Amino acid sequence: LEPSKLKTERTVSKEMLETWKEEKWVFETDLNALQQVEALEQRVVSASLQVKDWSCPDTDSTRDDLVYLEPRQAGVECREGKDEGELELMRRNNNPLVLGVTRLLGLEPNIERRYLRQPLWNPFPARVDTGTVTVSSPRPANITHEEGEISPGLSVWRETLLRTTSAAQLCNCIQQLERALSWEKSIMRVSCQICRKGDNDEFLLLCDNCDQGCHTYCLRPQIADIPDGDWFCPICVSRANNRSGMSRRSQNPRRRQKRERFPGNGMLSGSGARKYMKRRRKRMTQDGPLLAKRRRTSKRNHSSDLTLCEIILMEMESHDDAWPFLQPVNPRLVPGYRRIIKNPMDFTTIRDKLISGKYSSCEEFATDATLVFNNCVTFNEDDSEVGQAGYIMRKFFESRWAEFYHSS
Repeated sequence: LEPSKLKTERTVSKEMLETWKEEKWVFETDLNALQQVEALEQRVVSASLQVKDWSCPDTDSTRDDLVYLEPRQAGVECREGKDEGELELMRRNNNPLVLGVTRLLGLEPNIERRYLRQPLWNPFPARVDTGTVTVSSPRPANITHEEGEISPGLSVWRETLLRTTSAAQLCNCIQQLERALSWEKSIMRVSCQICRKGDNDEFLLLCDNCDQGCHTYCLRPQIADIPDGDWFCPICVSRANNRSGMSRRSQNPRRRQKRERFPGNGMLSGSGARKYMKRRRKRMTQDGPLLAKRRRTSKRNHSSDLTLCEIILMEMESHDDAWPFLQPVNPRLVPGYRRIIKNPMDFTTIRDKLISGKYSSCEEFATDATLVFNNCVTFNEDDSEVGQAGYIMRKFFESRWAEFYHSS
């Protein structure tokens, strides 16, 4: 460098050292940490992860009276054991770091426990009453930390936050809480189980057990008013009814012997499944196994009540062996399919017919569901992967149909 430029650089560096103040940069860092807490509060509210009737407090980062204080003067350390009056005095402090810690301490207990996951929250089973059945919930809803057991991870997190003396420590606590939130359960990402759409949030009910959604107008019968208390989706109610029914049936010695001879999950060995399918092939492809069942259900099922059909379809779609039947068969990828199968059917087509109201009775739904498996038997080999999947799905459908429509 030239002597003149070198002298200028030295002069600038000297001026920077003279004007540089540690308090100024620490204050800006603390203010940035406070803004991160406020941003997290907004995200929690936007995702509807907070408890009922809680809202974000007024913004503190835009206040004009904020000042820098030494950590000891700010009173960030050793807040444990403080009574409510002393804590309220701390909330009035005008230090960004203290405000950030205080706001984060107030945010955490106002997050629904069901949306917290490990290590800050250990889920434990809670039983909630649906009116007719009891459903097991993976996380208790609307329960504060005073009402429930605090996990070791949450206890350590709170203690660390209480002893925070720098913006770096506060940011670390923010990240830990942010990573422990189940953002995937946000109401912004929830879609209706029936129509598969996420629009019309004002009509979208969230199940208090599985956090899945259903539009009030998609349910059968439709719900006119939003329930005040807990609400459980048809799938959770049906599963709870199924568990209670299975427990009652397991006490019957005849049913228990029958299950021992034929496993209830429908999973047979390869040779056993092939023999069983060959014995039933003719009977399944003619009138179908549900003909006698339809006669018994026609008297007590109204044509407009297809809620149970929607539940059965949703359960079939989520089954591990439903993959060959979720979408229509592409004739370009499967040559000769349309030549052999004159009336193709799949789960997506069934769902579209349910949504558009093309089914006038539950029996019409059962006919299309049986058609899916009959087509599978006609086109696929018994011991093929798709053939085995069709056999398992048929048994699953028949068992669910019998449990819904023929259990008194």
